Amino acid sequence: MKQTLQTVTLDNGIILLGEFLPGVESVSVSLHVAAGSLCDSLATRDTGRSCCGLATLAGELMLRGAGDRDSKQLVAALDNAGVQWSQSVSMSHGSFAGAMVSRQLPDSLKIYADILRRPLLDQHQFDPARQVVLQNLAGTEDDPTHRTMLTLRKAHYPSPWGLPSEGTSTDVTELSHTDVKNFVTTFIQPQDMIISVAGRLDWPEFVKQIEVLFSDWQGQPPNQISVGERGEKICHVPYDSQQTHIALAWDVPPYRDPDSLQATAALAVLGGGSSSRLFTEVREKRGLCYSVSAGYQTQRDLAAAMAYSGTTADRAQETLDVMLHEIAALPGTITEDELDRVKARAKSGLVMQQESTAARAGAMARQWFHLGRIRTLAEDLERLDELSVESIENWLAKNPLKEITTVSLGRDPLEVPDAVSP
Repeated sequence: MKQTLQTVTLDNGIILLGEFLPGVESVSVSLHVAAGSLCDSLATRDTGRSCCGLATLAGELMLRGAGDRDSKQLVAALDNAGVQWSQSVSMSHGSFAGAMVSRQLPDSLKIYADILRRPLLDQHQFDPARQVVLQNLAGTEDDPTHRTMLTLRKAHYPSPWGLPSEGTSTDVTELSHTDVKNFVTTFIQPQDMIISVAGRLDWPEFVKQIEVLFSDWQGQPPNQISVGERGEKICHVPYDSQQTHIALAWDVPPYRDPDSLQATAALAVLGGGSSSRLFTEVREKRGLCYSVSAGYQTQRDLAAAMAYSGTTADRAQETLDVMLHEIAALPGTITEDELDRVKARAKSGLVMQQESTAARAGAMARQWFHLGRIRTLAEDLERLDELSVESIENWLAKNPLKEITTVSLGRDPLEVPDAVSP
């Protein structure tokens, strides 16, 4: 079935994306404003103190009253409309999203316009909002797996890409109501904002309503983000435990690079499920760990492969050694059966995505951000069909792995070889 994809760019820079999905009565909308946690670094530069977590705190406070509704009334309005709403912050964007029956979309868009353009930023709500952020951080900062991956990001990526998008408790505790107000004024802007909608949709009416709600909104683009240094290639975090957590990262092409498909397929063979090599060799055959995997993480201009394992302190060194061996042994050994499994999983995910309005709205926004266009399902499936063992092996041969960032969290440091070799 032919997809119905639509795009419009307003004069103030807001990009509208739409897809009509037959057979559904719901619709989902995602509003992505270019005010992600990368902007924390700009606020840090302006204030002279670390503001990691400011974007997250701003997003929380923006949902505590907007337009002529206070905090309780705003949430009630969304709930009364049957909106399954959410808010999140990534490196690149602050996002507000909602799924609802299609007839509720016009009223819901008015609420979201208030949240973005007319947030109350009530000072009486500031401390409760900050406490919510701190409680969320308390639930993750003590998690050793989370700490390991945060340390890996900080070590591998150049600053500020390695900073945690959710912030840190130390910084959030020091943020003020004025900081949030200045952040919203500076970074909640129409430039490069993406509004994506999918489901039971009347596209011309949607565009008209967005123009009424947003076309007169003007703003100034923020300053460019400065790229800092990377961290140490080998890092150990002392942690008094019988467990040891190991995380590895190395550079791969970002999603916008045509070669990213070869890289993600190779990673899926390496660590993308219970039939992957890491799972089979490290966990099943040797029983070295209780968890092991590898995956792909991309920003617009840089990306990383990341592998993780949780094991015992006594078996941590052997676990690291086997992981490094499997990574180094991948080139020249990929089989047709392995690639067939990777393709099957990827195609299944793409097809199932079409059955969720929320998944489609989010996926379209991400594709536009990375590619400046939306690929159809047929295009994505064709790319997978064209993927071959030969094309993956050619990419691996032309891009030999030279450096791996290695992080361990546990009782004892691990021995990490200077070079990676089979």
